[in-house]
Amino acid sequence: MNSEPYLRLESIWRAGGVVILDGGVGSELQRVGFPRDRNVGELWGTVALLEAPDLAKEVHRRYVRAGADVITTHTWRIDGLETGAGLQATARQAVQLAREAAEELARPETAVAFSVWPEPLEPAFTATLAQAISDAGPDLILAETVETIPDDLRFPVFELLLETGLPLWVSYRWTVNGPPDLRHQGIPPHADVLQDADGALLLRAASALEELGVSAVLLNCLPRELVEGVLPQLRDCTLLPLGVYPNVGTYRDPGWSFDDDVTPAEYAEDAVRWRDVEGAQIVGGCCGTTPEHIAAVVETLRAS
Repeated sequence: MNSEPYLRLESIWRAGGVVILDGGVGSELQRVGFPRDRNVGELWGTVALLEAPDLAKEVHRRYVRAGADVITTHTWRIDGLETGAGLQATARQAVQLAREAAEELARPETAVAFSVWPEPLEPAFTATLAQAISDAGPDLILAETVETIPDDLRFPVFELLLETGLPLWVSYRWTVNGPPDLRHQGIPPHADVLQDADGALLLRAASALEELGVSAVLLNCLPRELVEGVLPQLRDCTLLPLGVYPNVGTYRDPGWSFDDDVTPAEYAEDAVRWRDVEGAQIVGGCCGTTPEHIAAVVETLRAS
């Protein structure tokens, strides 16, 4: 049985609405004062849970205030932790901080998504992590920034995560030409059709993920100008809710370089296009998007 916050998300879809994700979590840590040179490497974002939980919680507060329907935990690189009591405690703390932020702002209906990066996960670690996630009690799992798809369309990591009984959303860093450069440099112009090997594989993967029991397929961690074209083709392959949450700015070592030229109003205009033209049913932001961007998306999409 899905949680009450997740049932609320499903009711939004049934009414023809769009579920709003939060924006950049790891990048927002920089804006709330977490040292940029600490927010790098194998514990990107997750290190704040260990060193500055109050700042991690403040990031959640900002997105709850912005009106997001879903907030994501600071656990994208929890794979950087060793298994054991530390992993269990960190998972619990991550969910607890998000819950507290929502409850303190009188929005307990806000769903909490447990973020994981599945790329480096081995089955043995994933089984332990899945138990830690289940014990922590989020409303869903968000496996995000996926760049590789096995040719045989077998997904053992996703299968282990689904054994928690929690809804699983899977998000790919993918354009019509495959994964983009994280620094957004040297990206080829997008094609009209996902016809190369990588693109065709993504379309087949969407069908396979639906059969596996995944609850939504999304795109993330790509330039907003390269969103166009992928979701409509995915829609031909799956009935699952589809979503998008791109970046604003570029990755610089260390940390994230923000692009102040992309205003919240401009991002909200993009969100309308992603909904009306691309068919997105979930919209949010990845690195470099801010609570101001998400607040503008909430206001604009709720009003139109």
